[in-house]
Amino acid sequence: MTAPERTPLGAALALLLTVVALTGAASPTLMATTVAALALLVAMAWPDLLELPSPRGTRLVIAAVGVAGAVLAATATQRIAPMSAIVMICAGGVFAAFVQQMLRRDRRELTASLTGTVAGVFVSGIAATWVLAQVEAVEMGRAGLVAAIAAGLAATLLLNATPLPSRLRFLLSAAAGTGVTSALATTLDGTPLPIAAGLGLLVSIGASCAHLLVGSSLVAKEPVPSLAVGAVPVATVGVVAHLAVNLLP
Repeated sequence: MTAPERTPLGAALALLLTVVALTGAASPTLMATTVAALALLVAMAWPDLLELPSPRGTRLVIAAVGVAGAVLAATATQRIAPMSAIVMICAGGVFAAFVQQMLRRDRRELTASLTGTVAGVFVSGIAATWVLAQVEAVEMGRAGLVAAIAAGLAATLLLNATPLPSRLRFLLSAAAGTGVTSALATTLDGTPLPIAAGLGLLVSIGASCAHLLVGSSLVAKEPVPSLAVGAVPVATVGVVAHLAVNLLP
């Protein structure tokens, strides 16, 4: 999978989130299922992207955190707040990463393996913020805002696939993401245009920077690592969606 091919993977995932956000009462469950699948993509590709020495254990820890986070975000009760559940899952993932390293027979590159696994745990864990955003958006009648953010993310990642000079590609993707997010946020959610434009700019720049960071790896163009390059920007923008649903007027 080449560089232009892997970004549409991220765009396709973001477009799927857009559709899921508009499915009504069933959307939290569907969002949790989608985010769990997204976490599995990250888990499968992350050790190869970072060239970690113990890929099997790393995949297991990251996948467990991502799936558990998505499930708990959708099913948390009043006794345990959803955000607290995600924090506890991530903390458990960090502990599991240490245990994994302690159980390794091959003691090479312990520091790199540990830090890489912990980074993957947090990427996978924060993907559950998409589920939190959707649950709260349904309760508040703001599902259109989540859909607008996901659609702007899709536009950003799709424009990042164009074979243009890097600076021009960045500007075009930022413009596209900002335009799509602001247009849909004002239409579907009634968000004031200046606020919607600022939100779109945050989504597009955040996604582009995350894509640039994970895509800078020497092996990023190879088939399995490229899955993480497509999935990671989608996972991280869930934080923006969650904050937007709770903080924007």
